[in-house]
Amino acid sequence: MLSNSSQVDLDNIDEKEFPNILDLEFQDCILEEGEMLYIPPKWWHYVRSLTTSFSVSFWWSDAEKLDD
Repeated sequence: MLSNSSQVDLDNIDEKEFPNILDLEFQDCILEEGEMLYIPPKWWHYVRSLTTSFSVSFWWSDAEKLDD
């Protein structure tokens, strides 16, 4: 598991291990063909594809900016 990945399986939430997760506020959206979603750096997010799709994630860091 990557150090910046959640340990919570949102498709099968273990309420005993993660009881506070049910109190989280969230936004839900469905993107249509040709649309894209920008997720700002350090924002926790969960993505699930409803159909065959293609996604791109850019994982890089600038060590000096990580402490901001």
